[in-house]
Amino acid sequence: MIFVGGDYETSEVSPEEIGRRMQLWNKWVEELRAESLFIDGRALKNQEHQVNNQDALVTDGPFVETKELVTGYFVVKAQNLAQVTEMTKSYPDWDLGGRVQIREIQTF
Repeated sequence: MIFVGGDYETSEVSPEEIGRRMQLWNKWVEELRAESLFIDGRALKNQEHQVNNQDALVTDGPFVETKELVTGYFVVKAQNLAQVTEMTKSYPDWDLGGRVQIREIQTF
C-alpha cells in the first residue's frame, strides 16, 4: 500500500488531532500485526530530492506543483487484491483526501 495525500502539515491539522490520528494508525497496524498481515511500513517526510537526469542533478523540494505527495507505505501479506482492499477500510486519512495505491511487489 502506498499512501498518497493526507499530509498533516499541509492540511493544518491541530497537534491534538494529529495525536488522535496517530492512535488510529497504531490501532490499524496492531490489528494487521495480530492477523500476521503487516510486514513493514513507514511514514515519509514531505521533503524530497529528485534526481533529474543521468548526471545526478539533484533538486530539493517540497515541490509546490507536486499533487501526488507520497506520505508513507505499508508492506502487507495478502492472498489477493480483495484482501488488501478490505485492509484499506481502516486507513485513517480518507477524510483528508488521502488515497491508497495498492501495488504488488514484483519479484525477479
